[in-house]
Amino acid sequence: MFAAEERSERLEEVQVTGQLNLSRQTSIGKLDIPVDETPFSITLRDKAFFDATGSKSVQDVLQYSAGVNGGLFGVDARGDWSSVRGVDPVMFIDGLQSIFGSYTSSRANLYAFERVEILKGPSSVLYGQGSTGGIVNLVSKRPQSEFGGELVVQGGDYNRKVVAGDVTGALDSEGKWLYRLVGYTRDADAQVDHVEDNSTLFMPSFSWRPSADTEVTFLASYQKDETGTTAAFLPWGGTRIENENGDIPTDVFLSEPGWDKYDTEQIAYSLWLDHRLSENWGVNASLRYSEGEVDYNSMYADFALELRLEKNIREVSRTVYMKDASSDLLIFDLRLFGEISTGPFEHQISFGLDNQDAQIDDRTFRGSGLGGFIDIFDTVYGFVPEGLEGLARDETITDTEQLGFYFQDQVMLGNFIFNAGIRSDRTSSRAKSNNPGTDDARKKARAVTKRFGVMYAFDSGVSPYISYSESFEPVVSDPSGLGRSLKPVEGEQVEAGLKFQPEGTNLLVTASVFDIIQKNRLTPGQENIFVQTGEVKIDGAELEASGQWGNLTLAANYSNLDTEITESGIYYEVGTELEAVPEKQFSFWGEYNFSDWVPGLSLGLGARYVGESYTGIDKTHIIVVSNPFIANSPALLAYYDSIFAEFPTDNPSYTLYDATIGYTLESWKFQLNVKNLTDEIHTTSCLSRGDCFYGERRYVTAEARYTF
Repeated sequence: MFAAEERSERLEEVQVTGQLNLSRQTSIGKLDIPVDETPFSITLRDKAFFDATGSKSVQDVLQYSAGVNGGLFGVDARGDWSSVRGVDPVMFIDGLQSIFGSYTSSRANLYAFERVEILKGPSSVLYGQGSTGGIVNLVSKRPQSEFGGELVVQGGDYNRKVVAGDVTGALDSEGKWLYRLVGYTRDADAQVDHVEDNSTLFMPSFSWRPSADTEVTFLASYQKDETGTTAAFLPWGGTRIENENGDIPTDVFLSEPGWDKYDTEQIAYSLWLDHRLSENWGVNASLRYSEGEVDYNSMYADFALELRLEKNIREVSRTVYMKDASSDLLIFDLRLFGEISTGPFEHQISFGLDNQDAQIDDRTFRGSGLGGFIDIFDTVYGFVPEGLEGLARDETITDTEQLGFYFQDQVMLGNFIFNAGIRSDRTSSRAKSNNPGTDDARKKARAVTKRFGVMYAFDSGVSPYISYSESFEPVVSDPSGLGRSLKPVEGEQVEAGLKFQPEGTNLLVTASVFDIIQKNRLTPGQENIFVQTGEVKIDGAELEASGQWGNLTLAANYSNLDTEITESGIYYEVGTELEAVPEKQFSFWGEYNFSDWVPGLSLGLGARYVGESYTGIDKTHIIVVSNPFIANSPALLAYYDSIFAEFPTDNPSYTLYDATIGYTLESWKFQLNVKNLTDEIHTTSCLSRGDCFYGERRYVTAEARYTF
């Protein structure tokens, strides 16, 4: 079952008079409107898709979505890095922003969620400060009235051992009190030597339904993860270009065993209220408070260019990086929604306000070269300088607040569908640091964002549309250290497309073209003072099909992106592409149920093609040869020109295959999944700063799932 099936079920639920539509709290569009009636690009992937594809993380799910690069920085245990339409998205959980700052929270555990939603393009009208590319929203598992659940036991490569369980139902005969218990524990190693990949999750929730018009749900989530440095920022030589010492192993570990760690602990409390005020009006409130701790020690190869440009590099000096961070987040969203008629127009209206109060306490130490030298091809460990833990750290306490008011109206007039929204935001931030001379004054910003769209739904199931949307993203601190109040980064998008849902099916086909402009990007100016003269243009086209066709369940995606930096404080950036953004991507997942021939048997096959992307190494070439010492020396100039001639300007394309075989026997399902079936060794990206990232090698998992 894919999210398209869930959409059909949701429509049926809305049509039942007097019943509360409990799906509205987690609707990414903040209105009870199916995806095929929305003039914006939305992708949904549900739990059935997670299970079928053997997805181990949110990042795995994103790799099967149009316009999304889900493997941006390869194997990295610290988070789910991706780009949506060429830009990093903002992560939300149940419609509330979940990540603030860098390396300040736990990585989302996929088992806690029933759906992943991707709203593409600028989305500030609904969600406030956010990315130009879009948002990723994770929908938590919540109590259900019908008793049911599952127990899962899984094993796999890298000593992977997982035990998980999920049970839900009613506590009383009247169904007024519901519960759900979700538990998960994983003991595993990572692809990189000396790194664990352990996680524990416990998530109980309870719902109270005093009447058919009211539901109150409380959810608590506790998560503890233990892992370490899987992204070593490896040099080009031996990963992307030939090194006389050989290829750098994909499991190489450049930090220190027993000292290295990325340990996180996080607890969150969520509360939802959904109440129908009348036949046509209701109110919804969402609130989450969370606090977390991060304890991070790492060593990685220094970024000194004189080393990074050595193609036959063997020994690297190491940067020592230590960080402990804590987060304290309080976020809520209050919304009034309803339906009214004005003459021939049928309106679905939503008024709302939301608030964020996020405090991050970040204590960091970075020491270039302090970790000594290590041989990449013959690693010898044991060098941890004494007294590291007692070294003074740079401490920054960032306090960010946002208050937003929004209005949205979806209007039906015959076969025409109109959607319009507007939002006003006030944001303020304050970054207090122990660095002398740092300006810790509170920075304030205001923004008004808009979006609108129109769609025509033909009786044949074809619905063409056109839309416009905006975004803003405040710049919390001045990277030049001058304490200036900077303008928010702004985004605008124009999109046109069509959606097609064949009658009597839940198969949804979407085609779209779009044009995005991102303004006020920070770029270095004279004397390394950052200026907001940066502008990027992103043009693209996407084609997506998902749902069921008879016994075949599929998700097929194609995207083409063209990015260009049109304005910059650095002359040589103008006209170049964004780094590590593939021009073309294609993915296909198909699972066929063979029960008509062999009862209980299902087979699935997937393919993920990621096209070439820009490395930006030619910009590094300009930086190096612009140095007067080199520019005035013909011998040095010729030397560096010859070096850069071997560094390609494009990351190569790669294609990965996934497969599954499943067998269902009454309440049991036994399943074997293989990610990267052919064990393709690949780099997901190499960047102009001189580092490369290995993608995931072949990963086999086998599981037994008992459903009741």
